[in-house]
Order: sequence, then C-alpha cells, then structure tokens
Amino acid sequence: MKYKAVIFDLDDTLLDSITARVISMQRVFDGVGISQLDAEPFIRNLQGTRLSAALAQLAEECGIEIDLFQDYRRTYWTKETGVLKLYPGVRSLLEELNRRGLKLGVVTTKTMATEFEGNIIGARKELQELGVERLFSVLVGFEDVSLHKPHPDGIDLALNHLGVTSDEALMVGDSAGDIGAAQAAGCRSCYATWGVPASEHNSLLASYRPDFILNSPDALLDLVI
Repeated sequence: MKYKAVIFDLDDTLLDSITARVISMQRVFDGVGISQLDAEPFIRNLQGTRLSAALAQLAEECGIEIDLFQDYRRTYWTKETGVLKLYPGVRSLLEELNRRGLKLGVVTTKTMATEFEGNIIGARKELQELGVERLFSVLVGFEDVSLHKPHPDGIDLALNHLGVTSDEALMVGDSAGDIGAAQAAGCRSCYATWGVPASEHNSLLASYRPDFILNSPDALLDLVI
C-alpha cells in the first residue's frame, strides 16, 4: 500500500458547514451593527487564520467592546438542526478508505470537545451527529495543540497517535493553512477544491504547490491504491 493514513481538515473539506457559519456570522454582524462586511467573504478569506484572532482584530478596528468570537460561538452552537451535512461522496470515501485498512484522522482549528455555557460543543459532536466519528482513529482540535495550522503540531500529534511516519500519510484540506501545515510536517499535501469556490483556487495555488489537487472526494482513492 502506498500510504497508511489520511488526515483531513474538517470544515470545507469533509463538513459542508459554510451555510451554518455564514448565517451565524451574519447574525453577529447584524447584532453589533457591522454593515460594511458580508459574512461569507469574511469567512472564506480566513484561509486558515484563527477566527478568534480575526474577530478580535475586527472588533478593535470597529471600536466594538463585545467579544465577537464568544458571540459567534453562542450563535453557531445553538444553530438549527439539519443545517450541517457532509459533502457528496465524503461518507462513501471514508467508508472505503476504512475498508481498505487506512487509518483516518482529523486535524482542525475548531474546538474538538469543550464545555460552553453548560453544554458540550465541538467537532466531535458534529461528526457523531453525522454518523462518521467512528471511522476516525484520531481527532485533533484547537485545544489539543498550542500552535495551529500552518504550524505542523496538529499533524505531528495525529501522526504520533496513528503510529505512522509523515511519508506514510496524506493531508487533505482546502486552505493555505492545511497545505502549509502538511508541507511543514513532511506529509504529501492534497488540495481539496470541492468546498471552495472556483474563483478562489488560483489564489491558493499562486502561493502554495500542493502535491495533489483533488476535484472530488473519490479522486483521493486513486492516490491510495
């Protein structure tokens, strides 16, 4: 087997959460009177930048004293059910990779599992709700490392838990942070384009050279045969 493990980013790679994030962010903006920004381009332009840092900077620029990140968390984690979904083909991809014996992991800058206002929130809960958490051998979230993508710490931690070396693993993600982290960790990098508008592809490719470009989830299978 060419590779022994595949590590995935979460949002915009496995999880189609853009609608939920945009709705939540727009509610935050509307609530504090930020009318000069639209939520969707703000979120898409993060490219791996920590949302907490981006919102802190925005609050400072706008003279807002409210903690926008906490406001966003509250709004996002109390969203309506059924808004989140896996991208088409992701579930069958994960099941097939699992059937072939590859070890699977997630490395995300989203919190994995933490208490917030009396409830447990995080990516683990989302993966459980979508019925795929069982397919992963390791889940690395924001709270698990001190340095986040594009630093390689999250990937290094995942590799250690999976018991594989960097040259035995693929990292699949949609952002510059994902590709940069993969390269820093010594993994082959796969740019997943299916969750990214076509107009944004060239922007990432102008700065990074991923090893592979994947236009659909099933294209990954050709790399691990």
